Amino acid sequence: MSFLIRDTLAECKDKVKNHQCSDPFFNYQFLSALQEADCLNKQSGWQANYFHHKNNSVVPFYEKNNSQGEFVFDYSWANAYFRYGMQYYPKIVLSVPFTPIEGNRIFCKHNEDGKETLKDFVKYINEEKFSSIHALFVSENQREIFSGENFIERTDCNYKWVNYGYKTFDDYLQKLKSRYRKNILKERNEIKKSNIFFELVENPKSQTWEEFYLFYALTYVRRGQQPYLNLDFFRKLSGTQPLVLFAKKNDEKIAAALFFVSDDTLYGRYWGSKDDIDYLHFETCYYQGIELAIKKNVSFFDPGIQGQHKLKRGFEPVLNKSYHWIKNEEFRKAISNFCKDESKHINQYYLNAKNALPFKNE
Repeated sequence: MSFLIRDTLAECKDKVKNHQCSDPFFNYQFLSALQEADCLNKQSGWQANYFHHKNNSVVPFYEKNNSQGEFVFDYSWANAYFRYGMQYYPKIVLSVPFTPIEGNRIFCKHNEDGKETLKDFVKYINEEKFSSIHALFVSENQREIFSGENFIERTDCNYKWVNYGYKTFDDYLQKLKSRYRKNILKERNEIKKSNIFFELVENPKSQTWEEFYLFYALTYVRRGQQPYLNLDFFRKLSGTQPLVLFAKKNDEKIAAALFFVSDDTLYGRYWGSKDDIDYLHFETCYYQGIELAIKKNVSFFDPGIQGQHKLKRGFEPVLNKSYHWIKNEEFRKAISNFCKDESKHINQYYLNAKNALPFKNE
């Protein structure tokens, strides 16, 4: 047999560590923390297995019985299956659970190994009960791996802030048209007038995680939901060099946000607040993030998926790609046509969004 199915990432730890890059999410520590903290189970909707190929490539894959926590929306596909009396679930997802961030999806030495691994992985899934495979937010350097094996490309748009060599936040503001610059200054001044200040904690320890988790959990409790992630998971992240930012008023912590840094990108991930204060979200998650990206001298700041409101604050549209293998041939044709039509609209939106950016014409 050319592969083994592993129950835990620890069983192929050395192979994974040999092939990981600077991505703070698609790596051994982050993915194993999710599993060891019991965030990946039937209740959460993400059941983990690991496809260990004879060429020493590893594919973390997740059995899904719903589409929650993915952010590449396929509910209409599932409904179409249902209308025709067919089962869309369970399906297979290649992604970082609960983390809609672009990255690699196969741990491999080079893309030729990745292609060989994917070919055998598709054969394996084709013989099982699953309707489909969905590789979400695939990094640019691994997209060629998914260009064959009847995978359908799907395009979407998200937003990133680009650091054009700024030394200070004011340098950045000077690149904006007057009304956008004034709007940002107004929002930031409102926070200052409220006597809100910020404290950054690098290499957080247990107490910091406990304080952060209260804010993170509040975000879900207010929606009547259980948090996807538990406190134990965050505690296991200490070696990944996360950054916890607290907003404070009168020496009391009132909000928090979590950031990660790679070689060239700052990532904003989770946030929560105990008070509903105007502009606090923008300041904590966007403007403080921009300042941090400038301080860390990274090229990009990815604040998370969705949010057209980011556009007028200088976050630029970028196209992301996902890849979908559909077992049923008739549905494969229909979904392929859907994705082609959808991509035309997404590409037009991307061009319109580029033209709507708040920068001066220089």
